[in-house]
Amino acid sequence: MDMPLHEGFPVAPRKRVDIRAVAQNARSILELPPGKLDWQPLLDKLSTNYGIHYDIFDKHSAPVPMAVEACFVPGPMTIYIRDSVFDQLASGGQRATFTMGHELGHVLLAHQRTHNRLTRDVPIYCHSEWQANIFAAEFTMPLPEIQKRSLRTAEAISNFFGVSPAAATTRLADLRKKGEI
Repeated sequence: MDMPLHEGFPVAPRKRVDIRAVAQNARSILELPPGKLDWQPLLDKLSTNYGIHYDIFDKHSAPVPMAVEACFVPGPMTIYIRDSVFDQLASGGQRATFTMGHELGHVLLAHQRTHNRLTRDVPIYCHSEWQANIFAAEFTMPLPEIQKRSLRTAEAISNFFGVSPAAATTRLADLRKKGEI
């Protein structure tokens, strides 16, 4: 998933295979179904059982710039979600699914914010945003399910997992490039 990177911060190096293992392990522990994720009960389960909280914000209560769709803050172990993104999750919004997978990636990869946000000279595998994007792809569109169900088009991946066509297209291209499907 070589998606454009927004500002991130340097983190401990991680290989794709290791990020995939974290995502697959999380899906297993959380007992998630193979297809589309139902985020409301998942967020409640993360909060109740694992201390990973979430908070919905609007333009009047935004803890971050309103251009931010969601973000994870390690101190309070809280994922802050813009109200419009939360509404999209409730109605099966495809983009919101990847966004939440991305933020959960920051949580489960134990990303801690640093004061050094310059990532120009940091290898890609040490970049927080790259790692979170890889996690989101693996968590929301797991390779074993893609292989098991012979999902070979972006449309099939998008429909089965409830992700955006853009995310599905990127995932499919990445898996083909790596010879995994």
